[in-house]
Amino acid sequence: MTMKGVEKKLIGLTLLLFIIFECLAGPLRMVFHMAGVEFLFSMPKLFILLTQAFSIILVLYYRKVTVNGMIASVTICYLIFISMMSSQPAAIFVGVWAILPLFLGYHGARIIMSNLKEKKTNRIIVIIFLLSCCGVICNVFFNYPWYNVSYEIAGMDVSSSQIGSSGGYTRYAGFFKSSLQASANVLILLLYIVSTSKSKTLIVSSFVFSALVALLTISKTIFLLHIILLLYILVKVIPVKVIWRITLACAFIFTVFTIGSTNYHFNVSRDPMQVMLLASLNDRLTNTWPEGVNTIISNGNLFFGGGMGTIGVGSKLGTGVYNPGDSMYLYLIGSGGYLLGFILLFWVFYQSTVFNNDNACRYLSLLLIVLCLFGLSMTAPEYPFMALSMGFLINSRIYKAC
Repeated sequence: MTMKGVEKKLIGLTLLLFIIFECLAGPLRMVFHMAGVEFLFSMPKLFILLTQAFSIILVLYYRKVTVNGMIASVTICYLIFISMMSSQPAAIFVGVWAILPLFLGYHGARIIMSNLKEKKTNRIIVIIFLLSCCGVICNVFFNYPWYNVSYEIAGMDVSSSQIGSSGGYTRYAGFFKSSLQASANVLILLLYIVSTSKSKTLIVSSFVFSALVALLTISKTIFLLHIILLLYILVKVIPVKVIWRITLACAFIFTVFTIGSTNYHFNVSRDPMQVMLLASLNDRLTNTWPEGVNTIISNGNLFFGGGMGTIGVGSKLGTGVYNPGDSMYLYLIGSGGYLLGFILLFWVFYQSTVFNNDNACRYLSLLLIVLCLFGLSMTAPEYPFMALSMGFLINSRIYKAC
């Protein structure tokens, strides 16, 4: 077997481990905790590091670097420099650890694109998708034992799974770590099934199951994305390149809106339905986003950012105050500033120059829409499946070589 063949097998194994561990996060974390081997839950991320190291060795061995590889190298060096200047080493480590699936998506792009072009649905993915949906649906009738089982790793409290509420309504998580991850991960699996399956029955039933999961987890953004997905499947008039560029323009507008959020606010009554629909948005507008902007300015500036750990999971270690971001755009500006934002806009735009209007390219544009809209209210790079999708999108130009 050639070194390229070894790399493909390694990436395929890592993708499978990653999907299984994320979709069964609740029970696996509980089992590992009971066995006293909590560190084993980090196995997929260790495999991601291994695939990253092996891929770098291959680049050095063959002495061949793609344009995407050069852009990636420059971007990583820039982020490391800014982070070392403005952030704390522990915060940088935690921040990078959280987004490791992005690197897996980048290196796994060739495998995923090959399946898309060949319309080859992986049966394992379908089984995991159905199991994940059933886990959330059954959660309505049964309480699972892994909820709120907490333990400590490297001085940080970790829970095996969390069940929350919104406006008095329960948000079910099923086998996932949280309700938000349940709805987001199921949606990404749905997109893969829609784009690779030749069975209309499977596509329709999968869509219904995924929409039901979005309702049970009370994920408003994810449910809205199902409606957009339905319209997208039915209407195929607009060219892929046009959709891609409109989405990137919207991403720019979303960034401006988020950074300027200190100028917006509104009042929410105590009505349970209004609380469920508007309370989280109001909290972002009045607290999370304005405080995030102030944190970025305090630790750096808006043009260059404050480095990894300024916003998101590493912010407690980096700035002393935890700010989840609740926005992909705030997170990116916090990490690398407007400059990182412009680099990513150019990078993603560059991918589309080789696209046509076939199903695989339409899937990519749909994935970009999902990522950009999800990122409007969530720190997408820190959601494993969204980070995987982001890495895949910035290397999707490989479509031409598949």
